[in-house]
Amino acid sequence: MPITGINTYKEKMSNESQEMIKPIIAYSFVVFISVISILNIFNTILSSIYSRKREIAMLKSMGMSNKGISKMFTLEGIFYGLDSIIYGVLISLVILYIMYMVMIETNIYMFKIPWLNIGISALVMYVVIFMAMSFAKRKIKKQNIIDEIRNENI
Repeated sequence: MPITGINTYKEKMSNESQEMIKPIIAYSFVVFISVISILNIFNTILSSIYSRKREIAMLKSMGMSNKGISKMFTLEGIFYGLDSIIYGVLISLVILYIMYMVMIETNIYMFKIPWLNIGISALVMYVVIFMAMSFAKRKIKKQNIIDEIRNENI
């Protein structure tokens, strides 16, 4: 009868390498989703503002200053942020509670709301929104009023 043995060193090294790979994959997924979300926010805000180029040109021709347009964009950014934060927090709390209800049999976790994570997410979202708004403001300031009104009619 042949003698077989288990190489515990190789098995332990294999388990350790697998444990090291799990957080890397998880964080990579989070970063990937975050980049997609940030690009989606930029795209939404920029397309919203670019689609209203004629409206902005009309406001400029009626006498609205660049400062007034800047204030309008700032308020719009605040409302975008508030709207998305309210919906995002409510939906995420519902999902978090559902996950808690699924895991309640294990008695490992207590349900608590992650206020710090919510605050960090809200702060990052406002930074992204205001970066997109400032980019759009710079583009709008450079536009020629007459050309924008004329091009829209053609």
